[in-house]
Order: sequence, then C-alpha cells, then structure tokens
Amino acid sequence: MLKSLFLLINAMIVVSICNGQIVINEILYNIPGNGESEEFIELYNAGLTPISVSNYSFSQGVTFTFPNASIPAGGYYIITADSLAFVNSFGFIPDAQWTSGGLSNSGEDIVLIDNLGNTVDSVDYDDATPWPPEADGQGRSLQLCDPTTDNNVGSNWGISNTPTGVNTTTGTDSLYATPGMINTCASSTPTPVSYPVYTFNQINSIDINGSADSINVTCELRGLVDCIDLRGSGLDFAFVNRINTAGIRVFSFNDVNGYTVNAGDSLHILGTVSQFNGLLQFAPDSISLISSANTTPVPAPVSTLDETTENRSLELSGVHIVDTSAWTGFGAGFNVLVTNGTDTNTIRIDNDIYWYSQPVPTGTFDVFGYGSQFDFSSPYTEGYLLTVCDLSIATSASDNLYTSSVNVYPNPAKGLINFELETSGFTVILSSLTGETITTEMTNTHRLTINTSGLANGIYIYSILGSDYTPLKSDKIVVNN
Repeated sequence: MLKSLFLLINAMIVVSICNGQIVINEILYNIPGNGESEEFIELYNAGLTPISVSNYSFSQGVTFTFPNASIPAGGYYIITADSLAFVNSFGFIPDAQWTSGGLSNSGEDIVLIDNLGNTVDSVDYDDATPWPPEADGQGRSLQLCDPTTDNNVGSNWGISNTPTGVNTTTGTDSLYATPGMINTCASSTPTPVSYPVYTFNQINSIDINGSADSINVTCELRGLVDCIDLRGSGLDFAFVNRINTAGIRVFSFNDVNGYTVNAGDSLHILGTVSQFNGLLQFAPDSISLISSANTTPVPAPVSTLDETTENRSLELSGVHIVDTSAWTGFGAGFNVLVTNGTDTNTIRIDNDIYWYSQPVPTGTFDVFGYGSQFDFSSPYTEGYLLTVCDLSIATSASDNLYTSSVNVYPNPAKGLINFELETSGFTVILSSLTGETITTEMTNTHRLTINTSGLANGIYIYSILGSDYTPLKSDKIVVNN
C-alpha cells in the first residue's frame, strides 16, 4: 500500500513538473479591422525534454482538444482560428486550428488543462496597462518576455514589433508577431519617424566651421531635379527649389521606390539630412514623383564658388581651361581648373555626363552645373567646385552665336522644335541627358524644324554645329508633348 501511494505521488510530481514546463507564450488577440482569422495562441516547452500534449484541451478561451502530439524541448505549438488565413499571413502551416470560439478583444482567461483535468497553464490577459495596450487592435501580439516568469503579471509581457505578414481581413494592415520563433518582446511601439515639411533654406544653415546645423534631421523636402543621376547604381542628383536660391544633393547607395532620375521631375522626398566632406546631402527613405518635364531653374551666373553657391544651379561664363592636359577622360571623373581671366574655379567632369568622353574643349565656353564641395576635414570652408551638367562651347568670338544669332523655340517643345540661325547651313544633334544620340538633322537654310511627337516627355540636349562642324551652341530643352 505504501509502495502504491509512493508511486502515485511520484507520478503526480512528474505530471506537475512536465505540466509546469508548458507555457502560454504568445497571444495575438485583436486583429486590425475587426478580423479574427489570424488570431493564435502559442505554447512553448520551457523544459529540457519533449512533453506529450495528447488530449490536452482549453477549459476557457477557445474550444480545442489536442490530438496525439508532443512539443519538443524549446519548441512551440501554434493553435489558430483559421489555418489558411494564418498561412497567407505568416507563410507556414500552424500546428492546429481550434474548433470554435475566439479570443476576446477586451481580455479574458485562457486556461490549458491536461488529459486528467489538471491546469497546465493559464493567462488572464487584459487590454489595459500593465498589459501592453498596443496589442489591442494594432495587429501586435502579446509576448511573454521570459518564459520562466509568471505570465499572469501584465508587466512580464511585451509586444512584437516584427512585421510578418499582411492582415487578410483588411488587405492593408500589417501584423506584427513571431509565431514559432523567439519572442522579440518590445516594451512599446517605436515612435514613428516624423517628416515635417521643410524648405531648403531651413536646412541650409551652418556653423563657423562649415558644419550643417541640420545633420540627422528627418524631414520632407519638395523641389525639382536638376541635371542627371551621377550613380550607375543608387542615386546621386541635384535637388533644388524652383527659384534656385537653395538646394541639396540627394545621395543613396541603393535605389529608392524604383525612381529613375529625370531633370525637371517634381519630387517630394522623405529622408535625413547628412553631410559628406562639407557637402550637404539628403539620404532618401522614400521618393514620390509629383510631375515630370517641369522647366528647371535658370542657372545663376557666378564668377566664384563658395558656401553660398553650394547645391544651387550655376553658370560660369566665358571661361577657358587652364591646363588642357587635366582633361583626362579616365576614372570615375576628373577635376579641371577653368578661368575667366580673373577668377579661377574647379569644375568636376563626372563619368556619367556627356562631356566626359568628348575631346578637351578649346577656346572660351560657358559651364552649367551645380555648386558642390569636397573638403576632407573640418573646418569645411574650402574645396568648392562646380559639378558640370553641360557646356556651351564657342571656339572664338566670331563663332559665338550663343546670344542673338541662335533662336530655339518653343521651350518646352510640344510636337516640334524650331532652330533659326543668321548663317546658312547647320546641323542639330538631339541627345538624351546621358549622351545617347536621338537624332541628327541638317539643313542648308537658316531654319530647321525637328518633330518631337515620337519622343518621351523629358529633358534633352541639343547641340548645334556650323557648316564646317564648328560647335555653336549646346543647351537643354524640355519636351512636353
């Protein structure tokens, strides 16, 4: 009799120890949009050996009796409201689907009992503090932070901030949970990043060392793309306001929202302000295209480059190259000194622009681009340069038809472009911003018309050559059919 009693007590102790290792570990109870399909209860075996859950059941919460199954040591068992909806959202098949019932959105008892009716574990969850309120209708699961702690104490639970699927009930709201995985157990929902709308002038202030006051500021900027993308993979382009008083360099090692850079695009960009070697930059988190083929700002004529010209659209007029041997045409780009006879400035010829592969310009020409800076160390008060977008070449004063002798209209072009010169016989080459020739047309008269109806809307480059193929003018034109 004593031996039988000892064996019975020992068996009860073993059952108690085993039952004590099965923990209600994660609960997704309130789906956005009043859906219930993806609701689930996760059990966790906190013990060192597998535990059979055959004929276990829930006496409160939902209706379900477990089949012949066991939970491995450190393993999970997922019971859900709708197995198909669960698969669609979380990407794997749960262990079981409960028979009936659901989890109350306002909190309730979940009681798990074994095949003898003994309570294995129970949780009386709630939708108010100290229980994480973010689990109530925000698609975030309740997660037990430490499976060895009392799971009836609300402060021992956190929430998931791990997005794992799309709520099939609404088709839009994200679910945050870790079924079948280690709980992330965040203490609260992270504060959403704020993107207040700022103007370029609001983020352009610097201190006495040339360091931007707005570094790490997150905001939304609105403006126009000027020039082209200077990165084959990722983004690197000038972004300016319409009146050309300020701008910023948009830079990312990766593409963003599949956006393809086109001069004249009106964009709304969410991102973070940064600075690289003195140059103010903007790291985009998202890019929204508002409209295309807008007329870009008129470049501001300047003779010297400094902090006030940084990231603005600029023009250096009547300059020539100081040392033509510096025009190398090699590498990712090269720098060249140009002068108007009084002021000397550095221009940057990037390998993505048309002029990189062209012969060194001789004589006097005009340069168009945007102000940049490359200063290796603080204070950032040196290294100003002009990143070139385009050149307008005139080999001598007599050849310079840039002002009154050339008439190109309309701009933007709608269906056609007219070219009128005082001299007879000339050639027009129409190219993309990347230097690809679109068409080449010639005339023996004073006038030439190019049909643009077959062209995509955007910014193009036209180059006019005289009868002896002397470069006369090169400039941008907008096609907006």
